[in-house]
Amino acid sequence: MGIFRRLAGLLGFSKDEGHEVRDVEDENAGPHNNLPRKGFSVPVQVPVSRDLPGPILVQCNRGAGGVQGLRWYAKRLRIDEDGDVADEFLNEIPPDAPSSTDENNRKFRKFELKYTTKPAKVTSQALSAAGKIKYRVEYQGKLEWI
Repeated sequence: MGIFRRLAGLLGFSKDEGHEVRDVEDENAGPHNNLPRKGFSVPVQVPVSRDLPGPILVQCNRGAGGVQGLRWYAKRLRIDEDGDVADEFLNEIPPDAPSSTDENNRKFRKFELKYTTKPAKVTSQALSAAGKIKYRVEYQGKLEWI
């Protein structure tokens, strides 16, 4: 039986049972003197100094911080051939024949979506002094604030 323990010990299958700390009180030892020791390593709690994270909010001049969180809206903006920027453009459908007998159809105009517009190239966003959001759009090689 002893030979099998030695072979298992050489192959690393056996568990060392003789490396435990006994109840020896030491006045200089800390509160962790009853921890089991394995091999030559001794578990020691080491204090780690960590850098404090920076501030979340930083003071800046008015308008220097930019506009955050509205890029999704700027991606939806479209520009037409005149340089106008909007969410979508509509064309009015002219009535087929003017009839004076049906006044309800004349009151309500009909519109259709204009598909000839292109996506606007918004390069940056800013907040005006009045509190409105302005977009810097590239149109015909020029940058314009809209």
